[in-house]
Amino acid sequence: MDYEVAGLVLALLLSAAVWALLAERRRRLHEELARLPPGPRPWPVVGNIFQLAGAASAPHQSFARLAKRHGPVMTLHLGSMTTVVISSSEAARVMFKNHDVVLAGRKIYESMKSEIGNEGSLITAQYGPRWRMLRRLCTAEFFAAAPLDAMRGVRAKCVDQMVQYMRDAAANGVGIDVGRFFFLMAFNLIGNLIFSKDLLDPESETGAKFFYHAGKATEYAGKPNVADFLPMLKWVDPQGIRRRTQFHVKRGFDIAGEFLKERMEKGSSVEKKRRDYLDVLLEYGW
Repeated sequence: MDYEVAGLVLALLLSAAVWALLAERRRRLHEELARLPPGPRPWPVVGNIFQLAGAASAPHQSFARLAKRHGPVMTLHLGSMTTVVISSSEAARVMFKNHDVVLAGRKIYESMKSEIGNEGSLITAQYGPRWRMLRRLCTAEFFAAAPLDAMRGVRAKCVDQMVQYMRDAAANGVGIDVGRFFFLMAFNLIGNLIFSKDLLDPESETGAKFFYHAGKATEYAGKPNVADFLPMLKWVDPQGIRRRTQFHVKRGFDIAGEFLKERMEKGSSVEKKRRDYLDVLLEYGW
């Protein structure tokens, strides 16, 4: 009998503790929602996704329709991801001109999260001292007028090379995929700007592998991922997008690491007529 009473008391205490935790969570949720702009009522789990993905209209038309009902600043729940949508130039001007630092953060998609880290990229790094340093470096060394003028010959060379590739393909009777040739030119341009070498030299197997892995990583990272909207599924990776993306990202980093190792062993050649971006990064101790 004593054991039954003790079990009953324990069950009541556990129930009270669970109820208190749920009540506190609900209170915090209500406080958070009270601070957010108005918006359509979300459905459980999926939020407002179906209100945007209806067959009757495209997503941008759904945004416009909802903005007429809820105002130019509204809250949408994409799965369990809370999003504030700005639908007027006036509101955008106030938020991103007067409060740009507060809103400078960004969501990092699950496919781009890895052991390598996200803080070394302007695209995926969160706003902070490191990001500001990266931006200053790019502004001073990469995007200023003098460095861009110094790279004019490199850009012209890559364009001429692309045209020659297209002429060779036409002479051999091969169909010309203009988009593919432009993509190859862009990768060779990046390779020349950073490493002073063609990444896609037809005789270079390493360059072809780097191109393949970079292209696949971009392809998988651009796919819609359920885990971005339902974080509870991120550990499962139901579509395998993160696993596939990071596989190719790691292979690409391994190849780039070989380029970096080669440059550090040789040092900056005195015979070079210009500094490339890797020289700049090494000088900064990056």
